[in-house]
Amino acid sequence: MSDAKELKIYEIGKGFYLVRSDEKDFHRNIYFKRFSNDKGKAINMIMDPGTKKDLPNLILATKKLFGGIQNTHLIFLSHQDPDLTSVVPALLATAPKAKIFASIDTWRLLKMYGGIPEDRFMAIEDFKGDILNIKATGHKIRFVNATYCHFRGAMMFYDLETKILFTGDFFAGVDTRKDGEGVYATEESWDGISLFHEIYMPSTRALQETINRITLLEPFPDIIAPQHGDVIKGGLLLDFISRLYNLEVGIELLEKDTPEKDLTILAINEFLDKMKSVDPSFHKKLIEKLKVAKDFTPPFVFSGDVITDLKLSTTEAIKAIWNMADFLYSGENIEEIRTYFLSALDQYNVDHPFIVEESEKEEFVERTGELKDDLEDLIG
Repeated sequence: MSDAKELKIYEIGKGFYLVRSDEKDFHRNIYFKRFSNDKGKAINMIMDPGTKKDLPNLILATKKLFGGIQNTHLIFLSHQDPDLTSVVPALLATAPKAKIFASIDTWRLLKMYGGIPEDRFMAIEDFKGDILNIKATGHKIRFVNATYCHFRGAMMFYDLETKILFTGDFFAGVDTRKDGEGVYATEESWDGISLFHEIYMPSTRALQETINRITLLEPFPDIIAPQHGDVIKGGLLLDFISRLYNLEVGIELLEKDTPEKDLTILAINEFLDKMKSVDPSFHKKLIEKLKVAKDFTPPFVFSGDVITDLKLSTTEAIKAIWNMADFLYSGENIEEIRTYFLSALDQYNVDHPFIVEESEKEEFVERTGELKDDLEDLIG
């Protein structure tokens, strides 16, 4: 990790760097890759460069990493959303040699910004086998479809040299870190990943099709690097892939209007109503937090101060309330607040299996690690 005028630059692989935006709840990850060989040749790439307010960081980072923004050669765009593309016209103006790589579907919308010459765009669909050979340095890039995750033309980028898969919004997360520093995923990162996908991904089948493409990559990735959230590596890589494969999202959640969902909504409202009388100040803060998620879509639908619908699974809704109460409550009697919540869930016979004692969590993590070791011994 290096400093460039207080800008933190994380090296997550050989010549593969990350700069993270300042937002605490829904930050952007901008990645840089420097392809170089022993003959002194180098090609510089930026992935999902961000918004106009990211331009100062782009200037600082590129100056530190490869002598300046004018030395950018390749710009990869996973999709067209403005949080990752709105800086492109300014970036092209300052990097005259740079070419954009994206899907045709992405280009169809990207060009509406204006100021992006068509001769500086390269369609990924035009590359045979979805592979780009960088002749100057001898490196190869593989492009991987992430169709409907969450956009028809979404693409991922696989750096064969480092075995890092840049996934755009796939595996992205919101509120992934609670402990400040660091860019690598921990177990607590999963809540933000599942929340993001439940709201923004259209269907479980779309997730599974994209994961199937990832599992066919040879060699298999060592690191998954999303545009939002944490970098995933080590034992969590296969674990999170497995969880995401089975996650109900989007249309499945909309169609899942079950008694369990209705009972969960009733239980949460029972808890909120109780808090209104027990601790009005805490109740007000909790309602405000649940209603407003800054740049992220609120997962709870309200009518006044009453929850009427969920945009996420019942399990994730319960987790969100539990974690938010822990985060917001400033009193000494947090256990009393937890008891009220558990009592409301029990009153409506709503299961809450994820709420366990810390000692049980540690035992579970240790047991899971042993199972993973056994699995690795079997499959090599």
